[in-house]
Amino acid sequence: MFYKNWMSYIKDDAKITKIAMPGSHNSATMGMSKLARCQNGSLFEQYQYGVRFFDIRLKADRKGRLFVAHGVMKGMPAQLAFESLKMIFEQSDEFFILNIKTYMNQKIGPFKLSYKGNSDETSRLIKEYLNPEKYALTGHGDISNLTIGEIRKSGKKYIITNANKEYDFSNDCPVIDPWDSIVYGYKPEKFAKEIVNYLRRLDTDGFFWFQTQQTPNLGTENGWTKWPDDLDKLSRIYFPQIIAEISDDPKLVEKVNIVAGDFMTADYMKANEILSLNLLKGIVKDELVDEYKKAITK
Repeated sequence: MFYKNWMSYIKDDAKITKIAMPGSHNSATMGMSKLARCQNGSLFEQYQYGVRFFDIRLKADRKGRLFVAHGVMKGMPAQLAFESLKMIFEQSDEFFILNIKTYMNQKIGPFKLSYKGNSDETSRLIKEYLNPEKYALTGHGDISNLTIGEIRKSGKKYIITNANKEYDFSNDCPVIDPWDSIVYGYKPEKFAKEIVNYLRRLDTDGFFWFQTQQTPNLGTENGWTKWPDDLDKLSRIYFPQIIAEISDDPKLVEKVNIVAGDFMTADYMKANEILSLNLLKGIVKDELVDEYKKAITK
């Protein structure tokens, strides 16, 4: 199935920070309440839909037990998310970016919320489930010069990005993920036009995590009147417009990297739109271009 191995179509000399890849926002929130749920598919199902970037946010309870988190909401035990990742790595030779972190502190109206993690337990889960000695990419030097061909030769299957290197085998390579509560709370049509400006304004030598999901927030145009799935239904019709605007600008095509969103398993539309950018980048293997085009034209 194409979506399980789409990276095999990419040329060896393509830099990992320049490949357009589907990602998921709040990747492990399947099964959480409507307020907190940003994905309806498991991590494994997302992999089957082409996702290669996972955003996994954790928090610990008073006993130090780790859970997936979306703000104040608590999801599945972290162990279940790591079990799903293990299943992916056992079956796939693709390369994945894991953004694993403690849920960041929040300000909601007048309220300030803070969350605690458990770095020792997270490191234990990494070691128990993800075979990091064999599969984790570390010591890579300048990530901006690393090619997918070099990764293939190394046999590595994932990199854990974490700005503070909180866990064993995590990396502090550059990752930017621009987000503004006002912008991400715009009405969908306005939002679709504005978020592309992040690509225009910002540069990085590392991974560019381009978030395309709408977010309910107090004090924004959408406010708290709609939850993530409601917003996704309204905004996903503008997703092709976002990709089209990027496609029309060679500088944006060159810059775009991780394109993440909510509900990545609703259908293949988002994955197909994102993967089409690799054709414009010229990084699909010449002999496989027609097959690649056919696979994403649905």
